Amino acid sequence: MKKILFVLLAVLLILSIFATGCQVTRQVTRYEKYLAPIHDINLWADESLLPRYSLYVVSGEPSGCDHFDSYNVTRDGNTIRVEVFNLRFLGGVCACVYSYVEHTIPLGRCFIPGMTYTVVVNNVTETFVAQ
Repeated sequence: MKKILFVLLAVLLILSIFATGCQVTRQVTRYEKYLAPIHDINLWADESLLPRYSLYVVSGEPSGCDHFDSYNVTRDGNTIRVEVFNLRFLGGVCACVYSYVEHTIPLGRCFIPGMTYTVVVNNVTETFVAQ
């Protein structure tokens, strides 16, 4: 009788372990995408017959949880808009270290010499006259 009771208790214990404690949990990692702070922009062109324009951008990463993600370039007439994005890790401990990231963003060759163009990078605006 004791043997049957022991086996029955062992089976119930094993079943209770599988019923309550054997679920695999996955930690959900969350990120927030936002416009990066811009510290400097500088437009330059190479020395070719049809100059190729590039934009040098310095953006900031406000903490150890913030990292450069991507940029997006759109053009509407004489206005070039560049959006620089960071990703912020949510839910962790972050180092209070401000860092900078440098980007070289190609703008192409489709600029008419003597025409004035406006470049808007997040919240910073600069104009230039094409060569």
